[in-house]
Amino acid sequence: MAPPAYLLVFSDPGTGVSQEEFTDWYDNEHVPLRVAVPAFLNWTRWKAADGQKPAWAASYDLTSYDDTLKPPYARLAETRSEREKRILGAIEILDRRTYELLEGTLAPSPRYDPKTPPRFATFVSIDVKEEGEDNFNRWYNEEHIPMVASVPGWLRSRRFVLKDAGYAGVRREEQQPQPKYLAVHEWESLEAVMDPKVREPWETAWKAEVDKTVLRREIRAFEYYKHWEK
Repeated sequence: MAPPAYLLVFSDPGTGVSQEEFTDWYDNEHVPLRVAVPAFLNWTRWKAADGQKPAWAASYDLTSYDDTLKPPYARLAETRSEREKRILGAIEILDRRTYELLEGTLAPSPRYDPKTPPRFATFVSIDVKEEGEDNFNRWYNEEHIPMVASVPGWLRSRRFVLKDAGYAGVRREEQQPQPKYLAVHEWESLEAVMDPKVREPWETAWKAEVDKTVLRREIRAFEYYKHWEK
């Protein structure tokens, strides 16, 4: 059986689309069209909690990556409305990333509720030199995630590997390729994890070894905005 998949989309209207129209399109057209597609299991939008851009994100658990290659999912890009085409051409950026789940992470906290989106999520995207990937993956699963899970407010961590990605928007040509690995950490609160003193113990000898092979690291923090149900 194919592993579950995950779609993560960062977006920002910039100055080419008003925030009002961007929100109306995303909430009342873009996401609702995906609610009816069997490949989608949930639908959540996020707003930046770190003051960085892009200012918005959307995440979706998917049945599998293979199901994104078949109708009805595959037809979504072919049946866009004129408004959606215009918005995607005018917004600052839409950064789409589709992943497959990696096994081997910890079980969620007892406080984790699969029916309730977390209040916060951090998305950590990392590229690693090929020769360092095995060590990186062992470090993440065996040392790093257990340390993250010990922080007050932690609910769940999952890891993914990139399968497909793309950009839209006026700044699409300026973007770098999306990193290969993603970790999604879900939180009741970001207060503890954002405290440098809490993160000090993470700076281990093993992490220092892994960091020598890390090519790029992106860390984003978002707050829950809205989710949809069938």
